[in-house]
Amino acid sequence: MEIECQICFESHSKSLFPKITANCNHGLNICELCVNKHIKTQLDSKGVVEINCPFNKCNQKIQNDDIKKISKELFERFDTLLLRQTLSKIPEFRWCKNSECNSGQIHFEGDDAPIMTCHACKQKSCYTHDIPWHQDSTCSEYEITRKGNDKETRDLLEKETKPCPQCGVRIIKGEGCNHIICGMKKCHYEFCWLCFADYNEIRKHGNTFHKKTCRFYA
Repeated sequence: MEIECQICFESHSKSLFPKITANCNHGLNICELCVNKHIKTQLDSKGVVEINCPFNKCNQKIQNDDIKKISKELFERFDTLLLRQTLSKIPEFRWCKNSECNSGQIHFEGDDAPIMTCHACKQKSCYTHDIPWHQDSTCSEYEITRKGNDKETRDLLEKETKPCPQCGVRIIKGEGCNHIICGMKKCHYEFCWLCFADYNEIRKHGNTFHKKTCRFYA
């Protein structure tokens, strides 16, 4: 017996229509290939770990166990993203600033002892400013140098904007995902707000093209 998929409209054997979630029966209408493609697209383009059933207007979440049953490979990527996002929400957690390192750690001493030494690669970074350690200057001295004379303007630019990696125009991020498209007419460059990775490359290669220190890297 063959069933027509409600997304690709191709007919497949009934065995290729898996149960998508425990809370809806749309797996009876959507083939395994389309379910896999839907999950992969969400992980690659948005780096999200809350994925809805692909059926139109169905808001039921695809649970961890559901993804594990659908695809072991996708589950491993999903699980990695979930772990990284969970760690990033811990206030005392910092990722190593060495671009070749994929480690991170909790620094309970906080601002009282701002020099962090990575347990994996031994590179030093600043807990307070979340950057590689600023040699030959304390955090207070670095703050003065960074802000300069025009304190309020520099603070606002540093806090609220980032430069487009292609044209250099500073961009203000509104609410929503971290997939940014430059608004300049001759640019329209697409990049990740967190690590500046090129989204054209992310679409081709998946989340491995994010920088290793980015929480969307997997």
